[in-house]
Amino acid sequence: MTDTVPLRVLRTLASVAETGSVTRAARALHQSSSSVSRAVQSAEATLGIRLFDRGARGVLPTAAGEVLAMRVARAMQLLRAAADGLQVRGAPASVAALPRLVSDTSLQALAARSAHLTESAAAVALGMSQPALHQALGRLEHLAKVQLFERTRIGTRLNESGRWLLLHTQQALAEIRIGHEELARWRGLTGRHVSIGSLPMAGDVLVPRAAALALAAQPDLRLAVKDGTYDALIDMLRAADIDFVVGPLRGAAAAPDLVEEVLFVDRFVAVVRAGHPLLSKLRRKGVAAQLKQMVAYPWIGALPGTPAQMAFDGLFAAAGIEPPQVSLQAHSTAVVRSVLLSGDHIALVSPLQVRAEVDGGLLVHAGGPFVGTERAIGISQRRDALASSACAHVLACLRQATVEATGNK
Repeated sequence: MTDTVPLRVLRTLASVAETGSVTRAARALHQSSSSVSRAVQSAEATLGIRLFDRGARGVLPTAAGEVLAMRVARAMQLLRAAADGLQVRGAPASVAALPRLVSDTSLQALAARSAHLTESAAAVALGMSQPALHQALGRLEHLAKVQLFERTRIGTRLNESGRWLLLHTQQALAEIRIGHEELARWRGLTGRHVSIGSLPMAGDVLVPRAAALALAAQPDLRLAVKDGTYDALIDMLRAADIDFVVGPLRGAAAAPDLVEEVLFVDRFVAVVRAGHPLLSKLRRKGVAAQLKQMVAYPWIGALPGTPAQMAFDGLFAAAGIEPPQVSLQAHSTAVVRSVLLSGDHIALVSPLQVRAEVDGGLLVHAGGPFVGTERAIGISQRRDALASSACAHVLACLRQATVEATGNK
């Protein structure tokens, strides 16, 4: 990927794009016109692409310049929101200068420090000395006008103000990274990144197929697939560590800062291994009769509070049957498969989770799909996020993968 432009220069570019004039930008930034012109020239030389056209009507951003300026403007908006939140948390009004004065070094130091147990480890990750990182954090705390860290028995950690600033810092840095990546693509360079959060069901069919489609069409992409619980992935989404989450949606229970897109509606099936003793007994018709025969066997259940767990309880409640004893609660599809194949457990899962094993004759549908176990499967994103071109491409491939897997258009 191409070299990056320092934040102080990016602020200048955004001001020129907004005002349409070097002179007006210089006035707004309290700089000389010559320094603003040098900043623009320096950025264009670093990025290897023209960002502005100079003419009788002023200085107008090129298409590339508009893309970069827009991302920088979004980053600055996030930093202003961070400063406003710090003022609510006790900082004086002078904290409003933070977005105008903060350096990318200080922002990167905060992000790195939050990801590592010690300043030394964070410094190594950034390729700088520990004293330099400590100074960068000190400058940031000076601009924040409030303490960002607190000492505990196990070391130093971010306090509530620090976590607030970190969240907005992570999102602002992501906007700047995307701006640089978009311009790199215009020059034919590689390095565009998309990180996908994958919940168990999506990780078995949808995400792998979407990744294959995306890479086949655009081999320069760099994809990362990260799995975890819903809460863990949503925390990563808010921190801009991932671009979107694929899996069961929360609907009305989703947090207000998220937006959801339904890909399809799933129904659960009861699954057992081939040769399971239950299969020879399932002669009774009707859901209630089938469930009564199933309760005698050990069950694998979902984690508490998940849509799968609620569907499990709702299925037996609707049939008027006491839910069976759950001997194992598992989030991992691999664990569920392994336990199913090695014993007489039953699991209530999405058909997509076990499609390969069912097609291969290793697992068998013992019942379902069950009416009343419907859950929406789809995409969760930050409400205020703006997808990069790379992310938009992967999302389109994910929708195509859904059509292939479900037949729903």
